[in-house]
Amino acid sequence: MSSDQLTGASLSQGATIGARLRMLGRLHKIEAKRGIRDIFSNPISNLMTVLVIAIALALPAGLQILLDNGKSLSQSWDGASRISLYLKTDLEQSQLEQIANQVRTQDGVTKVDIINQQQALDDFKQSSGFADAIAQLDSNPLPPVLVVQPASTHNSPEASETMLVEFQTIPEVELAKLDLDWVRKLYAMLQLAEKAASALGLALALAVLLIVGNTIRLSVQNRREEIEVVKLVGATDAFIRRPFLYTGFWYGLLSGVTCWLILTFSLAWLKDPVANLAGLYQSQFQLSGLSLLQSLQLLLVSCGLGLLGSWLSVGRHIRQIEPR
Repeated sequence: MSSDQLTGASLSQGATIGARLRMLGRLHKIEAKRGIRDIFSNPISNLMTVLVIAIALALPAGLQILLDNGKSLSQSWDGASRISLYLKTDLEQSQLEQIANQVRTQDGVTKVDIINQQQALDDFKQSSGFADAIAQLDSNPLPPVLVVQPASTHNSPEASETMLVEFQTIPEVELAKLDLDWVRKLYAMLQLAEKAASALGLALALAVLLIVGNTIRLSVQNRREEIEVVKLVGATDAFIRRPFLYTGFWYGLLSGVTCWLILTFSLAWLKDPVANLAGLYQSQFQLSGLSLLQSLQLLLVSCGLGLLGSWLSVGRHIRQIEPR
């Protein structure tokens, strides 16, 4: 324990508020430096601790990043929740345009494509392989179709069903169809992934608290005699706890930075293979990484877990140490 710390422990009651604040700031600075020195004094053991914490943080964070990318990818699937409106066969092109404009005014609609009877027939010829047989028909049996693309805010099954009911009230619509089973499966998978990410995050956050707490407990035991000395000169538990809290903070910060590096390099490694796979499906999807806000959140969570784990551990063990 340094002389500055001993002075702080027995700070005179007659000191002015300004002197107390200056001394407090000086002590915080000393203890912050000592916390980082303690970590680097045993680099191999502490590096392993930092790596374990970083990996524990990277698992739920990486799953959340993949989930965010999955949501972004699902929103780019045009067919995920398209609504097909099959119209009456006796409508003119001008009437189709009028109905399409009416549908475009509906809330939550981003795009409406018109497929007239001739286009529908041509598409069916190309996809079915029965062009010669279809040519023998006296008339075109296929109806005109309006293909409605809902906005991303209206892709949920409930919102899609509401839009479907509204479109069925249009007099010229014979049938409104939506593959709700696919939409429900998509959202069920996303909700399951979100629950799994939350459960994994809570479990690994508890693991981080245990790792930091056990590390701080060993540090307290190694400095038992020092703690007894400062208690003899009147140091409070809060004063003794402070350097250990800084150690927990540094563990959290170093682990958060290491976690960020792991995630960044992993995403960079996966970026080209994902882009090549997306290109095979004529998609422009690009794997996105951590934003600035997400990076700051990661560091705040890691530092918070380090502080909390240290506070929970050191408070209990310091109370058990009394001068002989």
